[in-house]
Amino acid sequence: MRFCKTHRSFKKARSIMQRLLSYFRDGLRAFGATIGMEVETSFLDSDSQPISVAQSQAMFSTLISWGWEVQETKGRLVTKLRDIVGNSVFYELGHQNIEVSSRPETQSETVRTTRFVLKQLYEAGAAHGLSPQYKPILETDEDLLVIPEERDATWLELDGREALAPLAKISAVQFTVEVPKEQAIPCLNRLGENIGKFLTDYPQEWVWREYIRSSRAGYRADRYGGPLVFQSLEDYCTKLCEHDVVQRGRLVPYAEVIDLDVGLFIRSVWWYFRLRRHNDRLCIEVRPMPRRTDGQFEAQLCQVLDIMNL
Repeated sequence: MRFCKTHRSFKKARSIMQRLLSYFRDGLRAFGATIGMEVETSFLDSDSQPISVAQSQAMFSTLISWGWEVQETKGRLVTKLRDIVGNSVFYELGHQNIEVSSRPETQSETVRTTRFVLKQLYEAGAAHGLSPQYKPILETDEDLLVIPEERDATWLELDGREALAPLAKISAVQFTVEVPKEQAIPCLNRLGENIGKFLTDYPQEWVWREYIRSSRAGYRADRYGGPLVFQSLEDYCTKLCEHDVVQRGRLVPYAEVIDLDVGLFIRSVWWYFRLRRHNDRLCIEVRPMPRRTDGQFEAQLCQVLDIMNL
C-alpha cells in the first residue's frame, strides 16, 4: 500500500512537471539565432519632473498619428502600441516609464532596430517638450505607479502599493537571446557563474530586494534573483515550480493549479536569467542590466553573448 501511494505521488509530480517541460521542449523551430531587446526609459518634462499620464498619452497620440496602431487599452487609457513590423511601445508600471520592445532580429540588426524605435519615441516626446532620462533609477519621492492592465492590478492587490511603487521608478535594458534547446542550460549556467559582472553595475538590485522583503504577499526570497546553476532542464523546472502561482490576487501552490498560464507564471518569477518561449523560439532572457545611454547597447549585448559563448 505504501508503495502504491508513493508511486501515485511520483506520477502526479511527474505530470505536474511535464507541463513545464513540454512548454520548453515541444514544437520548437530550428535555431535561428535571433535576439530581442527591451529598453525602459523614463521621460521628464521641461521642468525636469516626471511626465504625467496626460503627457505620456500625448506621446502615444503622436506615435499613432505617425502610423502606430493601438494594441491595448484600459478604459480610455491607451496602454500599448505596435508598429507594422511588430515592435511595441507600452507602459512599464510608471506613467513616466515607457518600454520599447523590438521584434526578434539577427545580432547585427537588433540594436539598430531598437535605436530606430527609440528615436521615434524621443521625437514623439520632443514634440511635447519632453525628454528621455538615461538612468536606471529615477530620483523622486513622487508616486508614479500606473496600472495599465489587469495583470498589474493583480500585483497591486497582492503586494500593496507601498511595496510595488518603487518598481515604477527603475529602468532596465534586457535581451532575449534565442538558444538551441541543448544549449539552454549550459548558457544559463555560464550566465549564472558570471553574475558578478552584471551586479557590479545594476543599481536596481536593492530596489528589487526591498520589494521582495516588503511585499505583503510573502514571496520566497529566491523568487527574485533565483538559482544560478542547474543540472538539467528538469532541474530548472523543478526549482521553478517550487514557487507559488499568482491567481486571482493570491498565491497558490504550483501543484494545486490546474489551468496554469505557463508564460504568465514564468514572467512572475523574477530570476536574473530565465528561460522564455516566444512563439516557437526558445530563449534566455537576460535581465540585470541598467538603463544607460543608447551608446552602451552594443557593449551590453556583447557582454551577454561573450558569456553565453553562442
